[in-house]
Amino acid sequence: MVPINASIVNVSLPSITEFFGASVATSQWVLTAYLIMLLSLVLFFGRFGDFYGQEKLYMYGAVGFLFSSVLCSLAPSIHLLIIFRALQGITAAMMISVSIGIIRRAFPVEYLGRALGIYSMAIAAGLALGPAIGGFLESAGSWTYIFLVNIPLGIISLIICYLVLERKDGDEVKWDLKGTILQFTTLFTVVYGLNLVQTYGLDLKILIIGSFALFTFILFIVNEKRVEYPLLNLSLFRNAKFSAYNLALLFNYLSMYMVLFIMPFYLQKVLHLSLGGIGLLLTVSPLAMMVLAPFSGFLSDKIGSRYLAFAGSLTFALALYSMSYLTIFANSGDVLWRFVVLGLGAALFQAPNNRSIMASISRGESGMVSSIIVTMRNLGMVFAVSFAGLILYTTISPDTLQSPLLFNLQAYDFTTGMHRIVIFGAILSVIMAFLSLIKIHSTKVALNYIKDKIS
Repeated sequence: MVPINASIVNVSLPSITEFFGASVATSQWVLTAYLIMLLSLVLFFGRFGDFYGQEKLYMYGAVGFLFSSVLCSLAPSIHLLIIFRALQGITAAMMISVSIGIIRRAFPVEYLGRALGIYSMAIAAGLALGPAIGGFLESAGSWTYIFLVNIPLGIISLIICYLVLERKDGDEVKWDLKGTILQFTTLFTVVYGLNLVQTYGLDLKILIIGSFALFTFILFIVNEKRVEYPLLNLSLFRNAKFSAYNLALLFNYLSMYMVLFIMPFYLQKVLHLSLGGIGLLLTVSPLAMMVLAPFSGFLSDKIGSRYLAFAGSLTFALALYSMSYLTIFANSGDVLWRFVVLGLGAALFQAPNNRSIMASISRGESGMVSSIIVTMRNLGMVFAVSFAGLILYTTISPDTLQSPLLFNLQAYDFTTGMHRIVIFGAILSVIMAFLSLIKIHSTKVALNYIKDKIS
């Protein structure tokens, strides 16, 4: 449900704007409110799940997600819809923050790659199906249907959770209230500031917001080093492999979402493809990930994760670099095969990468680490839009993008900006490849394996 809702609303945003008679700037908060609350609260709920119980938190989140979805469909004004979407983001954070942690607790290390491969397949399926489902539901009735579709999905999810999940209590620890407030303030400010970058650029207002975010982040780090039960266990990052793989994950999602941000503009405004054709092309990479992710996870259990993640990173880099050869005269086939390679590279990287992260920690830390993985994914999504926009605007003005179609020099300038974006992503992906080669601390993994067997 959560991946679908990350992409399903985009398709209906123009209809929502028209229905409420709102400005584009106001209606954008239907997307932003959800993302801000989701990203700002993931770490909080990840730690909360460790002592409250991950399975119980997930189920309460699913119930809340259903309730907030109904409220969104009934919203009488754009402002209430934004509030209900913020509530939906809170409940989504409750579910997604502990999802990988539940998998870590449910499976021993030797089966972890396969389980995370299937998880990656589900994430890819949600991202791929979201726009298609949104377009179909809106054409069949109303934009309100995009929220009501969560009801059958949520009910099925709750039934499966009730029948399968063992509702375990977490560990009783003291709560880091100060750290929670500082973390929320930092991430909220970062997301809010990055959202404003797209409108104002790097002006004084953005610099003030960025400085405040940096100040609260420093206070958060100082606090986490002092408290007995921190919200974020900073000692985890002393493990070079753990830090490297999380950084690689951030780079992967940053590169992926830069492509997903820029490509719809290129396909529509430069190549002049139909909306239906664009929708089909944008599903190619997630579909390739769906096919390969379970196999990639299985292989990581058998042969290890390092070289699979390395190969996936280089494949991903190759796909991005090949996109720098797309011109204003390209056709759908030129884009298609590049999207296939991009999806295969992502699938080869993500499941082994996540397996390596989760295998390096004990089950008692699974909720916190699960939320870190989700935070990396969402930060990559947020940074991607801002970075891609800033790079693109070095060659073309934001006003030019308002034109329905681009021709001649405008199309050439846009394509030049797109080339700079994908080359930047390719460079990040090469760095990902080298980060993937950092060796696992075998003693740490062995101890975690023994702990799993004992528990």
